[in-house]
Amino acid sequence: MALGAGEHRNGEGTRWMRGAFATFYVVLAVTNYLMLDGYARIATTLLAALTAALLAVATVPMPARWGRRTWTDHLGYVPVLGGVAQVAISRESHYTTTLMITLVGVAVAMRRRRTFVAATVLGCLGWVAAVIGEPALRGDDLGYWAVQLFIAALVAAILHEALRRRERELRIARDEISAVADRFGSLFHASPSGVAIADERDVIVAANQAFCDLVGRTEQDLIGSSSEPFAGSASPLPERRFERPDGTVRWVWSSVGRSAGWVLIQLQDVTDRRLAEAAVRDSDRLLAAVSAAARRIRTGEDARSTIIGAVRELAEADSVSLMEPARSRELVVTGALGAQVLGTRIPLDGTSMTARVFTGGEPVFLADATQDPRVSPALLALVDGRSMMWQPVIADGAVLAVLVVGWSRRVDSVSDHRARAVAMLADETALALEHERLLRRLEQMAFTDTLTGLPNRRAWQERLATLFTRGRPLVVAIVDLDRFKRYNDTHGHLAGDELLQRAALAFAAELGGDDMIARWGGEEFVIALPSCSGLSAFDLLERVRLATPGAETCSIGYAVWDGEESAESLLERADEALYAAKNNGRDLVHAAPEPAALRS
Repeated sequence: MALGAGEHRNGEGTRWMRGAFATFYVVLAVTNYLMLDGYARIATTLLAALTAALLAVATVPMPARWGRRTWTDHLGYVPVLGGVAQVAISRESHYTTTLMITLVGVAVAMRRRRTFVAATVLGCLGWVAAVIGEPALRGDDLGYWAVQLFIAALVAAILHEALRRRERELRIARDEISAVADRFGSLFHASPSGVAIADERDVIVAANQAFCDLVGRTEQDLIGSSSEPFAGSASPLPERRFERPDGTVRWVWSSVGRSAGWVLIQLQDVTDRRLAEAAVRDSDRLLAAVSAAARRIRTGEDARSTIIGAVRELAEADSVSLMEPARSRELVVTGALGAQVLGTRIPLDGTSMTARVFTGGEPVFLADATQDPRVSPALLALVDGRSMMWQPVIADGAVLAVLVVGWSRRVDSVSDHRARAVAMLADETALALEHERLLRRLEQMAFTDTLTGLPNRRAWQERLATLFTRGRPLVVAIVDLDRFKRYNDTHGHLAGDELLQRAALAFAAELGGDDMIARWGGEEFVIALPSCSGLSAFDLLERVRLATPGAETCSIGYAVWDGEESAESLLERADEALYAAKNNGRDLVHAAPEPAALRS
């Protein structure tokens, strides 16, 4: 293709020179017509006109199959013969000048050396023949014109050879430029980077396939379009976000070079690197969130808020809720961020998606939760959700809770890092909930009597201290099983333990919701009756005495708090009342004397 273009340019130059030569013969024909007369005028004018016409035809582009290159080169003989004929017909030696000019013109217009040499030799021999055949030409100036003709032929030969060499050099230069252009074109189209070229009007004139793939447009669409979207300075950073026509997003590193009005645009796809960097950042954030949750778990703090906040950030969500089971076969929101849903309850026996995930233990993601009948419209309204995700919190194969993640916009899919983050933080949530339950069990064990299941002395002391701070009426009683040692010796320790257990259940059943019973030690129990007067306390404690299991009995002593005395003093008075009941025959309820503050 490059050689063809070079030949086309050479042909254009040759046709231009032949056209100029034809113009010369038109002028010559006019001159002969005006300057000569008779037969010479007619013959030379017609010959010059014919030569001009043939040269003019040679300037017209014709199909290559016609062999134009061969026959047009042979036209070099025509002007030479015309020049010889003009000398012979006019019988004047000075018309040798026309032949001299013709030889120079042939040297310029004819590309083939053989044609030029033959035409030049033919012209010189024809002139010699004309001189020999026409005595009028053999004048005193014959030698002058012979030398001039020789010099013209020599100049024409030198000029023709110089033009041929120049043409050859230009052809070699064109071939080299063409080879460089071909190599550049190969590199341009094979480049893995997107490359486009724009002209001085910022209009794209070329774009490789990598550029088309990167911007999501065909080469036909790009050619002729503005380069501003790709070479513009909207972003001061070389890396910028580019959205393709199909909506997909690519990150590109762009560089723009300008030279002599041309613009070279290079786009390097760095999307994979950006995604890898984002994945590393997400992993770091996830690790930091897990570490923060683990620290709160180790310190015994409630890690729910930390985990919920991390889930919302890493999943790029608008709301996150943690739902845990309640005793009433319900799921209740125990932690939330981004929505006012704390305390919201959902029945476990319903058909809601949250209940399904809790019972099934499988995570669920819905790109458009509004179109799924399993999703409660009330829940969507509360969290302003469009896309939703339910992630079960599982420990030892049992579902402990459900993380509900919501997006107010549509999210077509949950990316790997989002799903991984939610799943990992769900594991941390399970660990936190298990840790919390373990702490509660340990706390319960620390404050519970292992035999009877009642609060122990430590729990009693904390509860009594709380009641004292309220400043309301309070009655404290001490219950002692009568002759328990003899029962223990007679029936054995196992039977004695069983009696303590049955007594604890029976006594507790007689008390109200605010009342408290605890095991004081051995066969003794303590009872706190808040907001209770002495008379009503006696009636209640009498029912407790009568509730003693089997044929056994108990003695009870109680004291009414005066609002000022210490807990130790109050318990001491109740203990004295118990001893009084024992001394009076047992199986009695005895009240301690009222303090002076109450009597007054």
